[in-house]
Amino acid sequence: MALAIPAYLAIIGFLGWCAWRGGETEKMMFVVNLGLLWISAIWLFGYPALIVPAVVAAASYLLFLVILTSSDLKVPVSVAQRADNDEHTGF
Repeated sequence: MALAIPAYLAIIGFLGWCAWRGGETEKMMFVVNLGLLWISAIWLFGYPALIVPAVVAAASYLLFLVILTSSDLKVPVSVAQRADNDEHTGF
C-alpha cells in the first residue's frame, strides 16, 4: 500500500497538470475527481478524512483574520506622529 502512494500522487499531479494546461472541461473534471477522491477517503478512513480538512480550514481562516487585522502593526509610527495624534484625540 505504501508503495502505491507515489503512483497515486503522480496520477493526481498529471491530472492537475492537464487541468492547468487544458480547457474548461479538464478543469471541471479535475474538480470532480478531487471531490470523488475526498469522498473515497471518507469512505475508506471515516471521520478523520472529514474532520482534518475542517480543522485545517478553521486554522487557515483564523490565520487570514490575524493577517487581515494586523496591518496596523506593520506600519511604523514615529513618536512625533503619535504625540500629534494624541493631541487631536484628547488622550
